[in-house]
Amino acid sequence: MIYDALSHLQNYRLQNAHFPTALKFINKRKWLNLEPGTIPVAEGIYAVVSEYQTADISTKFIECHRRFIDIQIVIEGIEHIGICPKKECTIKEAYNREKDLEKLVGDVDLITLRPGYFAVFFPQDGHMPGLKIGNKENRVKKLVLKVPV
Repeated sequence: MIYDALSHLQNYRLQNAHFPTALKFINKRKWLNLEPGTIPVAEGIYAVVSEYQTADISTKFIECHRRFIDIQIVIEGIEHIGICPKKECTIKEAYNREKDLEKLVGDVDLITLRPGYFAVFFPQDGHMPGLKIGNKENRVKKLVLKVPV
């Protein structure tokens, strides 16, 4: 997992062969005004823009992916994301190849994702996005780049 300021994003361009292409898309910042939906980027990379209300941790699950790495950026709003090593979780729902999604349960630590920061989740990283902070729900607009492993 990587959690850092967007101003440091270029430091991670060599983490994966597809990262330079993904980072070009992010650096153009044309995503700031995108409507919710899925956008093809290049070379098997795609972006998902979503809007939602953050929710209580009791309503969420830990997720992992096998085929894609997530680069998550909050465009508007603020949220907590639960994080944990996949190896410390138990399976809640078996891996769905079509959705590239495995649902897990376990204990998480929290990070705060707000505009100006990003998080990268690799296949070994359990993550639980969309959590409210304290008792306050927030509306979040988020960009998630799905980068092939």
